[in-house]
Amino acid sequence: MSKAKAQGTRHESWTVNELAAHQIEARRLAEGGSADEGDVEAWLAGERWILEGKARQNLNVQQTLGKARKKAGGSPVAVVWKRLVRKAGLSVRQPVEGERVVVVMGWDDFVGLVKKAGLASDQIASKEDDYGTDTRTV
Repeated sequence: MSKAKAQGTRHESWTVNELAAHQIEARRLAEGGSADEGDVEAWLAGERWILEGKARQNLNVQQTLGKARKKAGGSPVAVVWKRLVRKAGLSVRQPVEGERVVVVMGWDDFVGLVKKAGLASDQIASKEDDYGTDTRTV
């Protein structure tokens, strides 16, 4: 197994273990060639999500989310990114300081998750959009 492949496998396993530690059902998905849906399947707010794990220095998140969405076959998706950088004197890349792992998802998936988790307020205050239009829904 290549070094990069092993690094990705460790990151996917870490993701599953961290979710399990918070009582969130998750499992790694087998690579399936043309049937590959993503890296991790997780159940969030009663809905099946596909998580794409990335452990690398740079990442085009929009492109990665787009590819993950195509592979996921209609399930909501998120990218779990662990940014690694070169550090002087070390032969392997290390996690950055601060937020070591971030989760990136599209706006529609975020809003859907918030609503399904019951975190959206039933009392929505009037809000104007960028064009001065009242967007309140009651």
